[in-house]
Amino acid sequence: MKINIGKYPKGEGQQKISVKIERHDTYSCDHTLAYIIYPMLLQLKETKHGIPGNFAVVGGENYQSQGSFDFYSETTNDMFDERVKQWDEVMDKMIWSFEQILHDDYDELYHHGEMKYKFVDTEPVLNPITGKMEVMHQMVDINPNEHWYDIEGHMLHSERIQEGLELFGKHFRDLWD
Repeated sequence: MKINIGKYPKGEGQQKISVKIERHDTYSCDHTLAYIIYPMLLQLKETKHGIPGNFAVVGGENYQSQGSFDFYSETTNDMFDERVKQWDEVMDKMIWSFEQILHDDYDELYHHGEMKYKFVDTEPVLNPITGKMEVMHQMVDINPNEHWYDIEGHMLHSERIQEGLELFGKHFRDLWD
């Protein structure tokens, strides 16, 4: 993949943008896109000047035409600060998820001990693709006493990644400054 996004031109010219996608870039598209999204999210969080509008409305704002109770106005700044923290938490979850995708070996954290596998032939079974009886190959753990896999931890890790990705989708239109 090669991407060149030129600077905004002075005057009325068009911004120069060139994107070239290679065939191998789409083999693991999520990983390829993470190379772009992750540093952009980091920069956005570092340089942002505000928060999305749906986070900013907390009630009691002076600019609203409808009056509110005094205690709303008194706590508006505190509530706004709380909403800024919430947006930062959302940004952190998105950033963390894309960082995990870039480190696509995180599943190794959940394998303990030495993995050793071999492939063994099975009895002939019906191959659903060819419709014929064929010998298949089965992967067998030959070191079960010295290797274990924390499937629950791996699933929790994957769910946390998914949460950040879902927040990215939900707030995609909020990713600007």
